[in-house]
Amino acid sequence: MAEQLDQNLISYEIPKATGTHGDIFAAVGLALLLKTAVETEVRIIDTGLGFEVRTAQPSVDSIPPVPGYPFLKTNEKTAVPAGDFDLVDYKTEKAKADRRRKLQRAKRSKAAGAELQQLLQQDEPRADWRLLQVLNTLQGDETTNRVHAQILSMSTAEFRQAVAKALGSLSRFEPSGLDWPATSVQLFAPNAAKGYSRLKPDSTDRNDKTKEQWLDPFVEWLRYRGYFAAACPYFQGDGAEHVRLLCPVPRDIDVDGLRGVVAVLRDISLPAAAPKLDSLAALKLAELLIRYSAEFHDADKPTLIQRMRGRTPADVISAVSVTHYQSLGNAKAVSAISSVALPGWLNLKEPNDASVFLAILGEHQRVIRELRHDHSDEIGLLIQYRRFLETRGDQAIAILIDFMARYGSLVLRGREQGRKIPQFTTANTEKLIMAHDQSLSAVLAEPGFKAVAAAIRTATVNAQAQKAMNRPDYREIRYDLLPDLRRKASLPGNEPLVQAISEFISLYNVENARRRELGKPAPRNVTTEEFESLIRLIETHGAATVGPMLCAYGSCRLAREEEPAETENDLQTVEEGD
Repeated sequence: MAEQLDQNLISYEIPKATGTHGDIFAAVGLALLLKTAVETEVRIIDTGLGFEVRTAQPSVDSIPPVPGYPFLKTNEKTAVPAGDFDLVDYKTEKAKADRRRKLQRAKRSKAAGAELQQLLQQDEPRADWRLLQVLNTLQGDETTNRVHAQILSMSTAEFRQAVAKALGSLSRFEPSGLDWPATSVQLFAPNAAKGYSRLKPDSTDRNDKTKEQWLDPFVEWLRYRGYFAAACPYFQGDGAEHVRLLCPVPRDIDVDGLRGVVAVLRDISLPAAAPKLDSLAALKLAELLIRYSAEFHDADKPTLIQRMRGRTPADVISAVSVTHYQSLGNAKAVSAISSVALPGWLNLKEPNDASVFLAILGEHQRVIRELRHDHSDEIGLLIQYRRFLETRGDQAIAILIDFMARYGSLVLRGREQGRKIPQFTTANTEKLIMAHDQSLSAVLAEPGFKAVAAAIRTATVNAQAQKAMNRPDYREIRYDLLPDLRRKASLPGNEPLVQAISEFISLYNVENARRRELGKPAPRNVTTEEFESLIRLIETHGAATVGPMLCAYGSCRLAREEEPAETENDLQTVEEGD
């Protein structure tokens, strides 16, 4: 619906008719179309039931009579329209991509000379090459080419008259009435691949065109335009046979900003494994929104996002829509549709808020990148982290804390195997939890909690770091401690966890005393008052809450500035950096 906001502003609404990225493509395509007719920004706003596209009153006479996307010539039989100005020869581009891939392998095998660098530059792919590959792979080029040719065959007056009529119909939630030769394909409307049913179907087959009755050629054209601006596809599988298409979900953003950050994201190398890819894409997109914002942008980066102050990344782009196209041999089918929320952890009010947010995002990205999708326990961690991003509210923090507790055990096990696995830091963990849950912030601030967590850290990751640095006097490494505390915390009641912590503190204090007798450095003991303080926390919040927090926080790395000064009888071990 087109709503007259004031004398100079107008808005159109694209309903969430499919609940897929097809709706996003249509909204982005509409915004891009209107952008050609106005000089001011065009915003896309999520209204819940649809996407509002808001801008100044457009002049249809200013819209150029062009399709807005390339024509893809896949073979010699493809009929190329006369006068086409954005023609892509698929075979030529693919040959360039193949040559470049071989050259890159050669570059990795030996020092790159000037000649090799020149050849790489000559075969530099188009910025939209991966989009064109997926367009061809998912058989979307036939319908885009037909509409492309239809538009080029129209006169400027005919085209603008058709667009004006279609915009009027769109404002009234009515079909456009255009007869452009668009067809429904799963790339632009994933639910189209699910088929349809009729009461008592008679003589229907795969070529039946009944489903095209629900297709609006104008909306399909908008989707084609939006695909080239908002889609971020990746190939997966040993033979790159699967396609995973990521698409940001606009919350409140200018279309130029959306197109800009997606283009940057598309050029960034991300791992192909599904849960790792989804999580890293959401984290990286949040980082880009900050780094390219008007208020907080890096000095060497242009401004793409006009306003971030007073907002979080999730207020600008709410999520990443994920659609997986599974290869079935001769065809591909939609096997999963989901979404991963963008982090809304901190409200960006001052430059320091942006610095803190970027530090947390960077830390989480390092952790997720290190996890291996071909290890059964680590793929479980990747799936759990993605579940954290998929969840909102207090429940999300609980999932993150449990993830960090399990990850602490992996740090110990992996480093014993010689892997350099990054740790979370206590400072960033505190800031993240404090921004979400005040009750958990109170747990972190309790002296008893911090004292016992420090003891856990000293007996696990710190002791292991001392061993890795070949310190002759490193203390016993408690490899069993973190899994045991997690298991006891999951049992009914508080008593199993309290007993496990009591036994650990007793052994910990005894070992400290023995080390002092031998003249070795040892941290201070956990006092009776601190232990009792922790017990009160467990009684108040429950073992299921405090136990994972102890494991998570106890396996984090202290920031250098947080480390107390070393003394002869109260010496903290030096912790290993990431």
